[in-house]
Amino acid sequence: MSLNISFEGAERPPVELAERIARAAEEGMDGSVAALEEAAARQYALPHALATVNSTAALHLAMCALDLKRGDKVICSVNAYADIPEVVRHFDAEPIFVDCDPFSYNLNPERLEAALEANRSKKLRAVIVNHMAGLPAEMERIYELAERYDVQVIEELTEAPGAGIGGQPLGSDLRTLMAIAGLGDKISGRFDAGILLTRDEACRERADLLRNHAIVRDSESAPYLYDIVDIGCQYRLDDYSALYATLLLERLDADNRRRMEIAEIYYRELEGLKHLRLPLRHPDHSYFRYIIEIDRNRDAFARKLAEKGIEVALHYVPLHTTRYYKEKYQLKLFDFPWAMGIYQRALSLPNRPDLSDEEILTICEAVREIDADHI
Repeated sequence: MSLNISFEGAERPPVELAERIARAAEEGMDGSVAALEEAAARQYALPHALATVNSTAALHLAMCALDLKRGDKVICSVNAYADIPEVVRHFDAEPIFVDCDPFSYNLNPERLEAALEANRSKKLRAVIVNHMAGLPAEMERIYELAERYDVQVIEELTEAPGAGIGGQPLGSDLRTLMAIAGLGDKISGRFDAGILLTRDEACRERADLLRNHAIVRDSESAPYLYDIVDIGCQYRLDDYSALYATLLLERLDADNRRRMEIAEIYYRELEGLKHLRLPLRHPDHSYFRYIIEIDRNRDAFARKLAEKGIEVALHYVPLHTTRYYKEKYQLKLFDFPWAMGIYQRALSLPNRPDLSDEEILTICEAVREIDADHI
């Protein structure tokens, strides 16, 4: 049996996208980026949204807007994608890694408090909070700690697009300075657009300036002249990409509902298996990833799934085990034992919203067969 069901998948561009592009090519493209930004601001219940070429660019712009400087410190989970500490290092600032919770995989508040206390100084600027797999982090506790230690909170929402806490969109709380959302898939590289979200006008103005080379124009007297007032970037999203990003944003709620339906199938079909631990259940979980744990020999389990045509993934390789951060900061493998334990056991099962119930049930059947024979 060869199913060829991949984790990231290859969703076909919808027919509606081709229709929108054809219509825009005929009628003109002006305004598609602004329309995307307005829609994103509504979706995330924030007044300002700036579209960027990808979510990493939005995260870098957030560091620019924070005015991060050499030697500053930013705390983040060791269980996160590479771009979170990466954008900090581009300023010659220092990421401070914190272990994750062994059940939610999110930033652990007790370990966060210890890191805040150990690094207490004027150089300690912010904590970047990612919401692993679509499960919101413990934000109330994080906000309390951020206020006590006078650091800003920046939320990274690409693992939890459109998710919320008690009906309030993630990133929209008054205590979050900026939030970064993504549209598309930053890992596969097929399409990725980013959104920088904030209610802070100063952050919006600085990010807006820097995403276009820090160029300013006198639009009234001489619109053809320009000046450069800072070191900027070219992070603007183009009009054609904005059309697709808008379509993805419009599909976001439906995609999240489908992922939750898929999660329920997985829970029902895989409950009680000998070698599996299923994800933590939570009413606000959007299941952007469906991460299981294999109690032993995870890689053999993954190989057997691959033999049946089912591709799995790993979210994520703990940052302290990667060569750059391990060597740069002289980190040891078991400096972060909870992240290390998850790394040795975790697998992400396919849960793309385009997968049918039949395909998910076939995956479940394969998992049950492997679990029964797994040693």
